[in-house]
Amino acid sequence: MKIGFCTNDMETVDEHYGRATKVAIYEIDEKAYALSEVREFPEQEEGTEHKLDTGSKAEKLSDCAILYVAQIGGPAAAHVIKNKIHPVKVNDPMPIAEILENLKKTLAGNPAPWLKKALYRDRQPE
Repeated sequence: MKIGFCTNDMETVDEHYGRATKVAIYEIDEKAYALSEVREFPEQEEGTEHKLDTGSKAEKLSDCAILYVAQIGGPAAAHVIKNKIHPVKVNDPMPIAEILENLKKTLAGNPAPWLKKALYRDRQPE
């Protein structure tokens, strides 16, 4: 499963979805996680985040099951959800490694149905 993190420093979820110029993409399962790639987006002028083509950004992240953000507006969240990505807003800047460790433990245990569905969404039935 791929997880996206809106980040400025590549270590912390600390960026608004609309302003994010970098999204760190990690592959994760119940045993391990690793940085897969960093997707870059054009920088936006201050105050124009709501004018972005947030649908286009969401399409470019549509292989992610979950997207962690510091903030996200309603219309942007709708675009994210439409692309089958589950947005997760963190209230305070949070270390990406901490989120991944917690998520790995959850996946190894008994994850919530929505998380189990996200984990298996790209796997073919056997």
